[in-house]
Amino acid sequence: MIGHRFGRLLIGLVSVVVLAGLLWPLVYALWISFTPLEILQPPHAEWSLRWYREFFTQNRWLEGLRNSLVVGAIATGVSVICGTSVAVAVVRYRFRGSRLLHGAVMLPLFIPALILGMALLPMMRTIGLWGSPFAVALAHSLWGLPLVFLAVRTALQDTDIHMEQAARGLGASAGQTFRLVTLPIIAPAVAVGAMMAFIISLNELVMALFLCTTNNDTLPKVIWPNLRYTLSPLVAAASGVTVLATFLLLGGAAFLQSRYTRNTS
Repeated sequence: MIGHRFGRLLIGLVSVVVLAGLLWPLVYALWISFTPLEILQPPHAEWSLRWYREFFTQNRWLEGLRNSLVVGAIATGVSVICGTSVAVAVVRYRFRGSRLLHGAVMLPLFIPALILGMALLPMMRTIGLWGSPFAVALAHSLWGLPLVFLAVRTALQDTDIHMEQAARGLGASAGQTFRLVTLPIIAPAVAVGAMMAFIISLNELVMALFLCTTNNDTLPKVIWPNLRYTLSPLVAAASGVTVLATFLLLGGAAFLQSRYTRNTS
């Protein structure tokens, strides 16, 4: 018993150390963003919102944030619609090629962003989407779709199919059954997948380097040259905005997941 408790304590301690190591760069970047100085140095005696005021008063940074939000919203919408549809098809129906479809949905997660960006650039130019937010959003949805698919697939597997069968037996169509029975049950999982897809899109850089132009640069694309050449605390403030948005969305996803777990247990 003592050995078991010691083992659990050791695992917990190691987990805390690893988590702290992973989060420390983010915390340090946020700390730097409150400096009143011109250099990347953490504040000590005096904290300031100077660089956040700079961020929210410069059109270049605001345009980048706006473009990121627009691209993220489009990518999330595409990911939710396609990911939910594929999950329903794979879990609720039996057809030839379902395993192939499952593998095809998951494939983008295992392809480096550099390869995807290089492959998508000529394709987007050919179909006339290069330089528009839709090109970047469709590229980001390649990563958002599998996240939504995994969340919804798990929820569907945990859902009692007899409720759907009862609805069909009472005369509801397949569409009515999904809209009135299935969707309300899996809605938390859909929301979790949507938040994760938006986070991926909000923080993605590599494909944005290939598919964005100066007219629709996302915030990570705006941060990148400033990070390489100027090293201004304004970069830390911009990073702080994205980190805060990411933490809020992750917190919302964790809350919805815990609610769903309690309701299904």
